[in-house]
Amino acid sequence: MGDAAIAHLSQTPWCAALIDSPEWTPTRTASRVPKPTTEDSFFAETLGTSRTIRSCLTLRPVKEEEDGDMVFKEVRTIMELGDGLNGYPRMAHGGFVATMLDEVMGVLLTLNIEAKNQRRLEVGRMGPDEGMNCFTAYLNTSYKKPVPTPGVVLCTAKFDRRERNKIYIRTTIEDGQGTVYTVGEGMFIEVKTKI
Repeated sequence: MGDAAIAHLSQTPWCAALIDSPEWTPTRTASRVPKPTTEDSFFAETLGTSRTIRSCLTLRPVKEEEDGDMVFKEVRTIMELGDGLNGYPRMAHGGFVATMLDEVMGVLLTLNIEAKNQRRLEVGRMGPDEGMNCFTAYLNTSYKKPVPTPGVVLCTAKFDRRERNKIYIRTTIEDGQGTVYTVGEGMFIEVKTKI
């Protein structure tokens, strides 16, 4: 579950406080794992170097939601960024910052889809070769301050609402101590897929 990332990121005080919180628990960041299908290769491989995203750790709430189909309403992903992401000296490229927003929203959706699919499979409402997936329809990004590099940032994604197969999520990138660098809102379309 990223023991090396936990040990490394715990050296930063605000990260340690979040990691040690009894309300949050580390969880798998599925998009950070290389796959034979090449799915997620941009985040898992291209951005998984010592000069790009050096460390990545996702935390989800310990308590699952009991109402609605979103098991987890929020995730927090800590990323240690290198200088290979720069657009200007010591500043992350704006396109990469938007990528971080999209990615953390995807992490939230993936955790929920996996939980939802597992529940549907367990109660016999879904065949073993069926599933759900989400695709980005839009991502609105508001840049408040430059994201410094190298450095450690906190990316959050929070479920906003659902309208049939449209899922709305709000997200931020901050320094973990209250300074917000970027805010985003996205809409995702949920579709049935073959596994």
